[in-house]
Amino acid sequence: MSILTTVPTKQIVSVSGDVPAPPQDVFGAFVDPLRLAGWYGPEGWIVPAHTISIDPRPGGTFRLAMVNHAQPGQAVPLYSTFVSVVDGELLEHRESLPGPDGEASDATVLHRIEFLPREIDGTEVTRVVVSQGPLPREVHATVVDGWRSALDELANAVASERKVRTAN
Repeated sequence: MSILTTVPTKQIVSVSGDVPAPPQDVFGAFVDPLRLAGWYGPEGWIVPAHTISIDPRPGGTFRLAMVNHAQPGQAVPLYSTFVSVVDGELLEHRESLPGPDGEASDATVLHRIEFLPREIDGTEVTRVVVSQGPLPREVHATVVDGWRSALDELANAVASERKVRTAN
């Protein structure tokens, strides 16, 4: 059962993208702090590796800070707890949104990330489907744009890693 079953459909945002690699490899880019730092976040934001703490198991925590590249003093923390983890297939976590003091608040957003195997023109790819909610309608376009740019960066990062591995 999805973490999002209790969220009204109109408050859920879903974005997908294809990454030219098997699901296990793409999943690894979400749970390895150094790999995550190389692609995570919307365009214009970076995630310094030293801010990432991830324990990918039910009840484990996921912490990081996205820093605005143009204004390094502007940072957005992420405070999450994993609800469901299926290696190579699924990550679900509950994010506690930061309050005015920057600390985790009672306001939450649920995240479901699926890693679906596909084949396109004889190449093994992974369709990554990211769903989040509840989110107010007025932020949907921004969330979609942010995830699209992040998924593009993910695809580029994974493709670069694979090139390096095959060259060695």
